[in-house]
Amino acid sequence: MRYCAPEVYNASRANTIQYLQHAITNTKEYWNGLTFPNGYMGNLYSWIAYASSQGFPTLSVDNLGSGDSDRPNGLLITQQTLQVEIIHQIITMLRQGAIPNPVLSSKQFNKVIYAGHSYGSICGNAIATHHPEDIDAFIYTGYSGDFIGGLVPAALAMPLRYGYLALQPLYLAQSVEEGRRIALYTNVGGYDPNIVHYDFVNEGTVAVGELATLFYGLRSADDFQGDILIITGKQNAICCNRVPMPDCGSGPSSIPEQARAFFPAARNYTTYIPDKTGHSPNLHDSAPRSFVVAHEYLAARGY
Repeated sequence: MRYCAPEVYNASRANTIQYLQHAITNTKEYWNGLTFPNGYMGNLYSWIAYASSQGFPTLSVDNLGSGDSDRPNGLLITQQTLQVEIIHQIITMLRQGAIPNPVLSSKQFNKVIYAGHSYGSICGNAIATHHPEDIDAFIYTGYSGDFIGGLVPAALAMPLRYGYLALQPLYLAQSVEEGRRIALYTNVGGYDPNIVHYDFVNEGTVAVGELATLFYGLRSADDFQGDILIITGKQNAICCNRVPMPDCGSGPSSIPEQARAFFPAARNYTTYIPDKTGHSPNLHDSAPRSFVVAHEYLAARGY
């Protein structure tokens, strides 16, 4: 995990933290423009940098089996059910000031904002369902309730990067760059073509167990009473795979809006659907505006 203190001090946010959870085949570096310390094109695609400029500290965390985390058995151990409980324990420690970190060990946060992307959003849905008191506000990106994918063993997909996983074929990755472009970007532009390759060469993995338990989190969170913002690109091929082309729609009939039914007791439920944006909103031309929208939403809700 990586804690980033804000570059701008805001007394009203001193005891609030953003907890950031990434998607499958990403790592925590997704929140920093795919790499650290310098993301693609500097801070242009960095959620962390923008949050920092608004006075928010952040904690970005690798999923179990991803990035710098351990890689236990990819079927029997690395599952969403366990991931959700890990998240719950980390959030509990954030509130108690019990994170084993020199900066965080005595720091208690009384407000926690959860920002998730794709699988990270589904995990957030599960947190809202099973631990509704953990989080004050959720920001779900790349989220609607329908998810598709296409993956092969990571050691075969990227032997130079993940060859050490040859004896663990239960960890998967996307093997074709064009397939990643189709899945995560758009067919109408709206992104830097070079970021697709940068994304591909820096991709993470996903465990079979995560896929097998994917829908654990997609259920009604009847007891969550906080705030929810959904940011899902209009051309999201994974969440809104309509024929003849991906289209999440707009307004009350949009696909992201339909997920409102999962959160009947939420204080507020708002959707933002940027155009010319695919499954990974942080990696499109619309990203800077999405960052602004997210933080304007938080400010308007008192965070």
